[in-house]
Amino acid sequence: MAQTARSENGVPSFSFCFNRRFSSEELASSFQTYGLVVLRDFFSREKLASFQKTLVHLFHLQGMKIGEYRQLLQAAIQSESDDGKRLSKINEILEPRDKEALYQVQKMLPSSLGLKSLFWDESFQSVCRSLLGSEEATCLLDGPALFVNRPRTERLLYKWHSEAHYYPKRRRFLNIWFPLFDSKSEHNGAMSVKLGSHHLHDVPFAEYRGYNKDSQDKANYFIQYEVPENFVAGLPEFYTEASPGDLVIFHRKLIHRSNPNFSDEYSFAGVARVWDPSQDLTLAGNLAVTPYGGDIGRPDLVVAAETEIPTETTKGTFVNSCPEVLHES
Repeated sequence: MAQTARSENGVPSFSFCFNRRFSSEELASSFQTYGLVVLRDFFSREKLASFQKTLVHLFHLQGMKIGEYRQLLQAAIQSESDDGKRLSKINEILEPRDKEALYQVQKMLPSSLGLKSLFWDESFQSVCRSLLGSEEATCLLDGPALFVNRPRTERLLYKWHSEAHYYPKRRRFLNIWFPLFDSKSEHNGAMSVKLGSHHLHDVPFAEYRGYNKDSQDKANYFIQYEVPENFVAGLPEFYTEASPGDLVIFHRKLIHRSNPNFSDEYSFAGVARVWDPSQDLTLAGNLAVTPYGGDIGRPDLVVAAETEIPTETTKGTFVNSCPEVLHES
């Protein structure tokens, strides 16, 4: 049953949703209990606007390199001042004509200094270090990437899954998710999660490419590591309805899915991961390293046996978007 409670202003309000000021103990407790935290108005408007403009620029650059699309792109966006609509039009032109060109832009995004600058914010880094129980030197950033939800399109959707299955050699990482340009809602395809599912053990999954029987094994569809719904049927489903500036951080084992966009407009979300390799039994530097032939190992590697994100965190209070984010109590 989906969680549908609302606060007075219509925004979902739960004990794992935080506004402006929160203690590290509250954050850790909610994260351990539910598997996620939602931090309202976390990113400043200025930093988010810069991030969004950089995204649009990179996608526009890619499209304009292809001679046969230049005139079409120019006509579509020359009179459009809204960055979200500009990005939507670029994707709508390239999606049916050149999916590979769009995919290659995604590979550029993690190398963009302009996009990465959103995460240099000390408040973001302090929250991640606290939840991971990590030192600054061992906190690594993977991403960002752009999650595109095209209206009434299944190609870019994931079924119920856990990120731990995609990154099986990594024992300590956080998943980062935040809406871009416009608010995310159940209607336009907000991600949903199964609250508390990170406590489940030995969850199986089915591996295939596609979204359903009609798209099975088709090119340009995602690889699914689908957790059968009956394994999580008894857990409450929460839609991550959020506005630009909000930040969702969730556990590596939390089971979640993307949902169809029933609106007439594209919706977008930024995603990334913050990870700590300290306890990983591998020497590989690639977050997505896989076992059974794809790993780099040695005899007698030494790491701690602890696998869960620690509940003991630095005591203090976080203040969103504030340079002095951690105030010792």
